[in-house]
Amino acid sequence: MRQAFRAAALVCTLAAPLAGVAADAKQLFIEPVALRGTLGGDPIQMNLRAKEEFADGVEGDYFRFGQSLKVLLAGEIEGEDVFLEESENGTSISGEWNGKLSGDSFSGQWLSADGKESRPFSLRIVRPADTRRTTGAAAAK
Repeated sequence: MRQAFRAAALVCTLAAPLAGVAADAKQLFIEPVALRGTLGGDPIQMNLRAKEEFADGVEGDYFRFGQSLKVLLAGEIEGEDVFLEESENGTSISGEWNGKLSGDSFSGQWLSADGKESRPFSLRIVRPADTRRTTGAAAAK
């Protein structure tokens, strides 16, 4: 199944110049991606990956730094637009994310499930080197 998924990803990669932003956005999530930034004023990390069973789908989670709760995410990509629903308990929708991908940025608006709270968010893809702590000799280089 993974090989078929990777083959499909290769087709998307080759078709990207023809398909424009949509193929590029989908290509971004073939491997898991970590994004960091803010939701309102809170620093967060979001982890997203492609859904195997849904070509335009993404899934993952996010957490606020300093808190242990991981909030589940699932949604879809349409062109450069990304729509995600979140669930704090794994059953009920607790919020929605509506945003746009642009280069290595994902930004937009978060809305609570009851529609009473709205917060801007701005995230950037974290490069692998940025996710590791450097200590000892590695830090001295």
